[in-house]
Amino acid sequence: MVTARMHRLSIVFLVSISVFAMTWHYLGGADRQLVITPEIAEYKAIDDKSQGGASVTDITISPDQTILTCQIVNQAKWPFCEIAIDLVSNNEGIDLSRFHSIGIDVDYLTPVKNERLRVYLRNYDPSYSSPDDPVSHKFNAIEFTPTVERDLQVIPLRSFQVLSWWIADYSVPIEKSGPQFNHVTSIEIATGSYVQEGKYTIQLNKLVFYGKWISESNLVKLLLLLWLVFAIIYLVSEQLQLRSVLSEIREKSLRLRKANRHLFKKAQAVEALAYTDALTGAKNRNVIEGYLSELVDNAKVNIQPFSVIYVDIDHFKSINDNFGHETGDEVLRCFVALINQRIRKSDVLVRWGGEEFILFCPATTLEGAVGLAELLRSIVETYHWPSAMSVTASFGVAQLENENIDEVIKRADKVLYLAKQNGRNCVMSKAVV
Repeated sequence: MVTARMHRLSIVFLVSISVFAMTWHYLGGADRQLVITPEIAEYKAIDDKSQGGASVTDITISPDQTILTCQIVNQAKWPFCEIAIDLVSNNEGIDLSRFHSIGIDVDYLTPVKNERLRVYLRNYDPSYSSPDDPVSHKFNAIEFTPTVERDLQVIPLRSFQVLSWWIADYSVPIEKSGPQFNHVTSIEIATGSYVQEGKYTIQLNKLVFYGKWISESNLVKLLLLLWLVFAIIYLVSEQLQLRSVLSEIREKSLRLRKANRHLFKKAQAVEALAYTDALTGAKNRNVIEGYLSELVDNAKVNIQPFSVIYVDIDHFKSINDNFGHETGDEVLRCFVALINQRIRKSDVLVRWGGEEFILFCPATTLEGAVGLAELLRSIVETYHWPSAMSVTASFGVAQLENENIDEVIKRADKVLYLAKQNGRNCVMSKAVV
């Protein structure tokens, strides 16, 4: 009993933890942010001079914003200028793979309307990168036109693509040609691919990465692992409990078999009794009392359930008054015959007086007796009675507890009274009371 209660409490705990964890994750409890500022990274300006260009840049760096002004000169093959943000001093980079989006608040002033801006997340991988060749760091790139309506644009990292020229120049194998963010060494915010001569200004106000401390899939896996551990513990504990109970079951087995044989013989003896109710054929109340005491004692000794069903034919007096006593007697005989056809050999039906009967059910729980009573109630209600009359019955059910036979019969009688109060033609038990 204690083990079952502990199992129920464990299940309630696991359900509560699972619901709380998923709700916490859904409401943003696992959200994380990484804000890139000059305090944690090195900001600098880069232009096309290294490629033979003549563009001129100037950069102003403050904690709140970084402003790059650039005079583009159409001399290099691909003129450009950019804000380069070095995240680390070595080539290992930082892991941004647990972040799902990048937020950029940037003002982009250009000679041409709707000029595009490029963003590179440069990733280091020893399989294709060289510490002496910065260009060998993978170009995870996206190009977009900053919107005026929103201060902060949030771009999913899955939108980034690897530049095809870089894949070709470094002969990157296909399995390494997709975006990577596990060792990002620098972030570059550059002018577009096709710029014109003139003054360009890139004002970077905020750069932030959004992610989760734990992804939804990993959280689900963790919860499943927790449930799996509980299931294993539950199965092991059940196995140990079953082993401890097995020896007790074996010891009781022989005694229960003997008790069942004894009960069967007693039931046969009751069936063979010559003293039955002359009218209905049910057992006689006076004859059965000694047998019932012994039956109850056996049930207590062998820890077996024993139930009592108290039955009363509804409005029987009106049947006698309206159809005559001969018809009433025929109803009693048919009633007993119907019940005897549906009960076991070990069950005993006794006429307790007038239209009242008691059905004694050895080795039967309260739930089983209630089910049997409901079956009998339905059979009585649907049977084709003489003179096309309607006959129903009420049932009171009780299971033997630490008491004698008279006390359990009294309890069955009380719930039978409740069945009558409830409109008759129904079954009530102690559970209802």
